[in-house]
Amino acid sequence: MTQTPAFYFDILENLARGRCPACELVRQKPMHYIDHALYGLVTDPGAQNLFAETGGYCRRHAGMLLKIPWGSALGVAILYKRLVEDAAAQLQAGRGEEAGRTKRGGISGNLFSRKGRKDFPARDDNPDCLACKVERETEQGVMNTLVEVLRAGDGRMVAAVEGNEGFCLYHLGLARTMEHGGRIDPILRRHGLRRAERLLAELSEFIRKSDYRFTREQMGGEGDSWMRAVGWVTGVSLEKEDRAFSPGELKRKMRGETPAEE
Repeated sequence: MTQTPAFYFDILENLARGRCPACELVRQKPMHYIDHALYGLVTDPGAQNLFAETGGYCRRHAGMLLKIPWGSALGVAILYKRLVEDAAAQLQAGRGEEAGRTKRGGISGNLFSRKGRKDFPARDDNPDCLACKVERETEQGVMNTLVEVLRAGDGRMVAAVEGNEGFCLYHLGLARTMEHGGRIDPILRRHGLRRAERLLAELSEFIRKSDYRFTREQMGGEGDSWMRAVGWVTGVSLEKEDRAFSPGELKRKMRGETPAEE
């Protein structure tokens, strides 16, 4: 390969940390995009028009705005002032009554509708959300890079996939679907099997030590295996994924006991 593909080093870095590269980047990139938008694009009338025409961010990504540093608040104010102005204009014009007679108890989901703009979607789902678009493009880019470089026999990527755990079950399955049972499928299957076999061993030990007959045995690294199993199967982010419970801590929690004083 003459040029390093996008996300190549991101994939290697996350695999080295034992994390799913696709899940991690899909979580990170929208926030980076939003941060850039607030600092740069808010001075661009064209960008403001696009933001308004797409109905702003979906509810999930709009929630990120409430967690940004105070210094970005001006950008949020500029972008959402436009949406509030549009809403006021619609209300003053008396429009929106027709949309109000629709589904779900007559609640309008079309408040910002105007000529040339799609109906405003339910607040939990905005297919035009710009941050969601970044998520989709990031996920597709990561998966394309992974499959392409493995097909090309890139030694560094093959070693990273063969020697680490990381991809969640969903993205592992997505990569295998893209490969259609080709020659890299065994590499992908071995990657997933390493995680599955380790989790099975740890889950079995966790279940055994949770039995009242073995309450005197200390809970070790298997103590958070149930959390890591959820994370692997669903791709959900676990802040304490790499943390092993201290001896006896989990059992005390399960029995509702107050931690013993050190």
